[in-house]
Amino acid sequence: MRSFIFAALVVLVAAHPSIPPSASPPPPLPPPPGDVPCISGPDASLIATKFGLTISNYTEALAVQLFTNNFTDQSDSVLTLMHEPGLQAQDLGQLTFSSKANFLAAQAAQPNIPFEILDLWNTCNTVIIRWLSAQTPLPVQGISVATVQPASKGQGGGFGVGGMKWQIERVVAEFNSAAWLGNLGYPECGNKV
Repeated sequence: MRSFIFAALVVLVAAHPSIPPSASPPPPLPPPPGDVPCISGPDASLIATKFGLTISNYTEALAVQLFTNNFTDQSDSVLTLMHEPGLQAQDLGQLTFSSKANFLAAQAAQPNIPFEILDLWNTCNTVIIRWLSAQTPLPVQGISVATVQPASKGQGGGFGVGGMKWQIERVVAEFNSAAWLGNLGYPECGNKV
């Protein structure tokens, strides 16, 4: 078994030459075709902060401004929480919220949840947020990938540090749902330390 693992590692190393430490990082991804603008770092940070506030300090006014009218959300982690106990295979892989209205209603019914941004990256139309929810007894970490677009007139306004305003069109997120379930009192997922 050990020789198999070693052989597999040798093949992987040979197939993927290492980048010397002095090499510069790869160039940023090119913008999408057409005249579509790219979100800036400061705007991505603002969008991430506003997204976190929809979790930790929700208001409908904030959510209306942040999300496009055709907003969707997909998270097997959230679906796990929604369908537990009794989670079935067919419950997974579906949209968690298929509309902005569904998301707004669900968030309004939720208590505020701690949310801290740990890391943030962005591409031209994507904001990637690695986050921590400092729940007790178990902290929960996750990643949310938000597809953004320039705000459209009549859709809430969006956010931006300059003249360009942005909104979130889609979120795909995953997190440690076992820790979250443990915090909700499911003993099979609780802290055994």
